[in-house]
Amino acid sequence: MMATTKRGPEFRFFFAAGTSLLLAILAGLWALTLIAWSEPGDSLLAFIKLRPIHVTFAIAWIFLAAIGGIWAFLPSALNVAIHSRKLANTQLWLFLAAGLIALLGYLTGNFSGREYINFVWPASLCIAAAWVCFLMNFFKTVRESTKPWPVYVWMWATGLVMFSWTFIEAHLWRLPWFGDAPVRDLSVQWKSYGALTGSWNMLVYGLLICLMGRVAGEDSTRSRKAFFFYWLGLTNLMFGYAHHTYHLPQAEWIRWMAFFISMTEWVVLLSLLHDWAKPWNRKLWKSHPEHRIPRAFLAATSAWIGLNLVLALLISIPTLNWFTHGTTITVAHAMGSTIGINTMVLFGAGFTWIYSRTEPTNEKPIWWGLGITNFFLLAFFLVFILAGSVKGLGMVRSGWSFNEAREHLTPLMGLAGWMGVGLLFGLLLLLHHWFTLLLRAGRTVGNGDQA
Repeated sequence: MMATTKRGPEFRFFFAAGTSLLLAILAGLWALTLIAWSEPGDSLLAFIKLRPIHVTFAIAWIFLAAIGGIWAFLPSALNVAIHSRKLANTQLWLFLAAGLIALLGYLTGNFSGREYINFVWPASLCIAAAWVCFLMNFFKTVRESTKPWPVYVWMWATGLVMFSWTFIEAHLWRLPWFGDAPVRDLSVQWKSYGALTGSWNMLVYGLLICLMGRVAGEDSTRSRKAFFFYWLGLTNLMFGYAHHTYHLPQAEWIRWMAFFISMTEWVVLLSLLHDWAKPWNRKLWKSHPEHRIPRAFLAATSAWIGLNLVLALLISIPTLNWFTHGTTITVAHAMGSTIGINTMVLFGAGFTWIYSRTEPTNEKPIWWGLGITNFFLLAFFLVFILAGSVKGLGMVRSGWSFNEAREHLTPLMGLAGWMGVGLLFGLLLLLHHWFTLLLRAGRTVGNGDQA
């Protein structure tokens, strides 16, 4: 029997995360049609507004779903109760206010035009206040534990602290000493964005390790290898940003530092290859059928980590970076990270929590959504790499102008448009099942962790 219970903060964060992803999908689909099939200059104003909506709410999906996952799994990991549900709900309401303010700003053309954190300052204040609530609630919760922290709790704690710092850095351009000096501004901006990505990676990869521990049947979350990768990830978070700023005038030692730190991620790839070769990985599929869904998302995540890591390492090489910077190869890398890695982890964590609170149901929509999403994401990924290679070589080696490059890429961008439509259809299938099961799970408690 399932008992009725009050909805917890994890339910609300998962629901808000799904809504953010839906907004990002709709804005992304609209923007993609403008890129793929419009004439140069057509609907330019609409694209300028759609891009930040797509990016901002895609990032919101990552953070909101990661926070939902933390509140879902942290209590059972440390055998503690959430310190304050009221504080968690206050945090969510502040995030929702920030999202509404940012969206209204984008629709009215009131935003900064910067790469990522480009919304109006009241939205930033709401996010900062929400994050203070999160910091207080998280650390007061973990303080009650008498158990040693597994590595993923350390990752969550590190991500919380690092986001606080990088969020402040991302707003330093508002001070004249930074904002009035273009090189200084760009250096700090891209440093903050690199660390911003690192901070949410800490949250998401922490969920990945937590999920692996739950379905693998063995606990390696306190092993030396796990903490080695934690420190490797932290080093990349703090110092690996500079491969984004190779094009800026900066000291050579900074470039070399960034290059060598980026190259250390080959260790992660080699470890993945070693783990993929383990026979017990294949045997896991035959045991514990209740873990089929999370294992499928973990398998997709693992494949995308390997594929995207190879691309990331290649474009971190200065010579290749010169050709690829500002092309669709960068977009392919971002899509591989955001959808192939982060979104697969977050769906896996969310569905794991949801299925622990619902009666058995038809899994076919999830399998169809997962298959369609990954098929079209791979096609989209490869087409964008090809288009970026053509553009980079054409502009650097043949001196193409922007319009000439666009003319050469028109067929490829049209193809990418159809791949993007298929990708977004797969994501919508997953989201439909996400909302359907989430509403059912919010009314009941299963045999898993207590809400």
